[in-house]
Amino acid sequence: MSSYTKTKTYTQSFTKTRISVLDDHFEMFLRCANMSDAEVERLLNAVEKHEIEAVGVYLQEGEYRIAEVEFNVNWEKHQTLLQLNGDLFDTDIGGWKDGVAPEAYIPVQHLVKASKALDLPVRSWIRVSSAIRKNPTKHKSVCNELGYCFGGGVPPWKSNPNEKTRNIQGLAEANVVSREINI
Repeated sequence: MSSYTKTKTYTQSFTKTRISVLDDHFEMFLRCANMSDAEVERLLNAVEKHEIEAVGVYLQEGEYRIAEVEFNVNWEKHQTLLQLNGDLFDTDIGGWKDGVAPEAYIPVQHLVKASKALDLPVRSWIRVSSAIRKNPTKHKSVCNELGYCFGGGVPPWKSNPNEKTRNIQGLAEANVVSREINI
């Protein structure tokens, strides 16, 4: 008696430009934070132009921060990786969903869940890139375009937060930092 096994394999490549992959990560982060479409579009435009290097979302109780998640990118490392590896990036990486690593959205989902449980709004901040910070006029212009207060800040922490940095597998220039006090 003979038998045979029929096996089909599908190989699919998900190649994008490296900046598109960063955009996808920023977008997932921002959308999970429930930012409006207009806010997301403005911030993604700034990412494309390398004008911002970080976006943070946080919870504030009274006058103090109690939780925060930050998504950041090191643009110098990004340029180095482009020179070493080229502009194309394959997002077919284990654990990634729709071209985005879970590190980019799971922590912000937890923050939004906490905001609902505590009945606190999710607030945000940006950090413009170092190249923009060198020019105060440009720095102010970018802040105004994005709807953030030039020279503004975020409230202090209620107490020293616990901090956890998550490197994004395969995307060495980006990471997510979670900070929280015991809430």
